[in-house]
Amino acid sequence: MRRLVRTLALTGAAGALTLLTAPASQAAPSAASACVTATETQSYGRGEISLCPQSDGTTRVTGWVEDLLPGSWTAPDGACAGWWVQMGEKNGTIGPMVCPHFSSTHKTVNNFDYTVKFDAPVTGAKLGAFRM
Repeated sequence: MRRLVRTLALTGAAGALTLLTAPASQAAPSAASACVTATETQSYGRGEISLCPQSDGTTRVTGWVEDLLPGSWTAPDGACAGWWVQMGEKNGTIGPMVCPHFSSTHKTVNNFDYTVKFDAPVTGAKLGAFRM
């Protein structure tokens, strides 16, 4: 009888441990772990961006942006082309940009690949023209 009780107790303990660990190992990836990717073309610029959350809370940002109206400070548009990184509906930050009229090389394309820690999860990205 003692052997039966001991066997049942061990089986019950092993079963309880299995129940405790099963949900964590079978958990589906959360929406927060999915990459946000955008490709856009406007009259002032074009580009592509991918924002991928990393396990350490940072986000890997890769892609490119091109200023199609480089000109000077005032002509044709006097603006930089860049990405607006959205965090929710109303919050966000300016992301990678290219400003040919500010650099001595007048480079019109910015290829980027870096990691950053944002204040909140990324929900989207939009191409923008930014005046500095």
